[in-house]
Parts: sequence; C-alpha cells; structure tokens
Amino acid sequence: MTSINTSQKSRKRGQSLVELVVGISVLIPIMLLIFDLAVIVIAVQMNDSTCREAARVAASGSPSDVQQRASAIIARANVRATGMMSNFTLVSYSNTAPANYMSTIGQFGGPINGTVTIQTEVDVKPFIVQWAYNGISPLKFRSQQSFPFTYVMPNTTGTTTTTPPLTP
Repeated sequence: MTSINTSQKSRKRGQSLVELVVGISVLIPIMLLIFDLAVIVIAVQMNDSTCREAARVAASGSPSDVQQRASAIIARANVRATGMMSNFTLVSYSNTAPANYMSTIGQFGGPINGTVTIQTEVDVKPFIVQWAYNGISPLKFRSQQSFPFTYVMPNTTGTTTTTPPLTP
C-alpha cells in the first residue's frame, strides 16, 4: 500500500514540474514582449516631449537661430537617453516668419509673426519586437510639433519710445 502512495506522489510531482516548465516557457516571452512594448511607448513619449521642447525653445528667439536652439535641445536629449532609446535627431525645421516682415520691423523692433515647425526622430532597439518587423533594427519613430513665435525683436535704433502717462 505504501508503494502505491509513493508512486502516485512521484507522478504528481512530475506532472507539477512539467506544468511549471510549460507555464514558464509561455510566460517569459509574454513578459519580454510587454517590456519591449513599454520601452517603445516610453521612447515615443520622450520623442514627442523632446520635439515639443525643441519647437518651444526655437520659437522663443530670433528666426535666424531656430536650428541652433532646436539642436541644443536634441543634444541634451541624446545625453539623457541611453540604452534602448538613443540617437534623437533633428529631421527638419522650418519657420513661417516672412522675410519682408522681418525687414519691415528691422531696427525698430516688434513682435515676430509666424510659427516654428520641428520634426525629430528617435531610434529604439527592442529585444523581441524587432523580430516581428523582420529584424529591422532599430525601429524609428518621428514626431512633429509647431509653436508660434514668442520673440519680440528688440529696438536697435538707440532711441526709446515712451508713451505719455495716462491721465485720469
């Protein structure tokens, strides 16, 4: 009678071990896939944030310095991002400030009309998801943001214009 109980216990242990191995072999790839998808979502959000910041900073200065200001933000993002998310790049930039308007306000200064549009790209190097895309690595994601100019061109004539005080 004890040999029957021992035989049944060892079969149950063997069955439990097989179930554990099958369960783990299914769960590990699912967990890796979830991790990869989380990395991709974070990278896309970081790219959107970097693009928005670059457009905002580029719009806060002179239209002639748009590329320099946007490139500085992209460089800062590249310093912060490492590992699976890297290589933020400035794909394109443009501004709609009309050249004739810039020459019109010239030395007397005034607000700049127009918008700045920045397009950025980030490379993501996931583990599992790249196989679903036929081994294309890294995956590239783009973002585009536009901001209106918030810059006021300074008065460089050397004269100041003052408004008369308001009388009640």
